[in-house]
Amino acid sequence: METEDLALKARANALYWESDDSVNDIADRLDLSKGALYGLVDPLPADEACPQCGGSLEYPNRTAREKGFVTCTQCDLEEELALIRAAADEEARGHLPTSAPVDGVPARTAVAAGLIGLAAGILIGQWARSR
Repeated sequence: METEDLALKARANALYWESDDSVNDIADRLDLSKGALYGLVDPLPADEACPQCGGSLEYPNRTAREKGFVTCTQCDLEEELALIRAAADEEARGHLPTSAPVDGVPARTAVAAGLIGLAAGILIGQWARSR
């Protein structure tokens, strides 16, 4: 890659990862299409190791970083960084990792199903009281 291309790549990454500017604004500022901008932007390292294979975890884009989702560069694991850290803490204390599947269902799915059930119960209770 030429020096000019490297400078553009560095500027695109800095603007993308270090600002809150929209992708459209960044692309316009650099006189690029959105597709060309995305082609220049590198994933952001999460400075954590993958719990499955030891590879590097990274944020593929800003939305993933905002939501705390990381991917592994080696095994393509996709998970919330908070769950990975919690599982590592539990494992270090000798407990079952919180992200371990229960009967084949990922913990995140089980928690979501429980919250949906709770919300449905609250709504039914409010409906019953209003009658």
